[in-house]
Amino acid sequence: SETKIIMSSTKEVFAAMAEAVAGNGGKSLHRKFKGKVLFTIDGDKVYSLDLSSPTDCKVAEGDIFEGKADLQVVCSEEVMGKMINKEIQPQQAFMKGMLKIKGKMNLAMKLTAVLAATRKKLPSSKL
Repeated sequence: SETKIIMSSTKEVFAAMAEAVAGNGGKSLHRKFKGKVLFTIDGDKVYSLDLSSPTDCKVAEGDIFEGKADLQVVCSEEVMGKMINKEIQPQQAFMKGMLKIKGKMNLAMKLTAVLAATRKKLPSSKL
């Protein structure tokens, strides 16, 4: 049966991401993705994802890196939702100008792993 993710709010997405990077999930994501990401959603919602250390992976509201993030991701809540739902790949969103990325492009390519892990933690509805 197909699991359809209900369009989640930015707050829900980052709460799910925080769960995804906790404990062993964070350790395995850290192995793939060693870095610090700053997300700016809809221009005013700012979240930090810290996967720079295997033992202290976290998501926080605001910029905890004081401008020193390895990667900056800027998009709308709608685009973030579509990426989480696999309706659009981050690369496609970037090419279409729906997603702005600054910093280490090699990390940007690995965002999909973080988004997939986040997706698994979101509340879903069975169709």
